[in-house]
Amino acid sequence: MMFQTLTLCCLALVTGIAANTVSTNATDCPQFCAAIYRPVCATDGKNFKEFASDCNLKSDNCRRERNNVAAYAETDSAWCSSELVDNIHEKLGSFKLDREECFKPCSMIYQPICVTNGKYRAHLSNVCLLETFNCALQATGAQPTELLRVLRDSTC
Repeated sequence: MMFQTLTLCCLALVTGIAANTVSTNATDCPQFCAAIYRPVCATDGKNFKEFASDCNLKSDNCRRERNNVAAYAETDSAWCSSELVDNIHEKLGSFKLDREECFKPCSMIYQPICVTNGKYRAHLSNVCLLETFNCALQATGAQPTELLRVLRDSTC
């Protein structure tokens, strides 16, 4: 009889706990993340946001998903750390794009790309222009980390 009573009590306790663990915005989402700064850049398709760590990103996404809001997806850190500029040639300083060693005919086809050097980002009209920019930058002594690279194959 004692065994049955104990079993019944345990069953009632487990049932009560299970009934009260309905997922809410606060449950099952990481509440505390280690205070280690390892920034992560993410986008929800419209906005870019920098999170202090992967844990912070996961925690925010958990709450967003519970509220039926689009989650953030990790993306290239340059989206969060670089400044969007209209004229990247002006921002990079005075260097000649029409250097003889860099001259090559580029098509007039507009296929915009978003480029960055980590500090600035802008859009260029096509990949050929990116190659011309990088050639001219290298000719002025720019380091490989200062060259432009493609962030995505469309405008910024």
